[in-house]
Amino acid sequence: WDQVVFVLPAFEVREGTRVPGTKVELLQLWDKGDARPFYGALCPRCQAPTGYGRWWALPPTPHLRVAYEVTWRDPWEPFYVGPAHGVPPFDERFLQYGFNRISQACELHVAGFRFVVLDGAFVIHRGFKEPGGFHGGREAELNRNRQLFRHFRAELRQRYPRSPRRC
Repeated sequence: WDQVVFVLPAFEVREGTRVPGTKVELLQLWDKGDARPFYGALCPRCQAPTGYGRWWALPPTPHLRVAYEVTWRDPWEPFYVGPAHGVPPFDERFLQYGFNRISQACELHVAGFRFVVLDGAFVIHRGFKEPGGFHGGREAELNRNRQLFRHFRAELRQRYPRSPRRC
């Protein structure tokens, strides 16, 4: 378990909607159109490997459990809980918007970590993320971090020369 991170499925709920406390409550919001996967309208690929359809199909449980394992793939940026020691640190060169979570998830993958999705837990963002809902400097930040990410991936090949994994 020392090289496993526990992925929490991430959702957005419509502004003004009460944050659900259980998967059953979340499913009710989903059915009404008041909840959706995080970044569902902006970057569905960024959360797709979580396997939302698979997660929904699991019967509700009162207990936290490991549901299934997934393989990291670009551009997944999962929300996760990891061990206190051994997780590569966040690269603080990624300032502001873009490639911050994905860079760390990518490094976890290259470093040999496994990603397991939890059932019985999830995270919620209040409000739907929509195109045009960001600050004016977002595109410049994104472009800067995109260039940095290209260099970062080359650094990972040097940092983990024996790893067969790439991102």
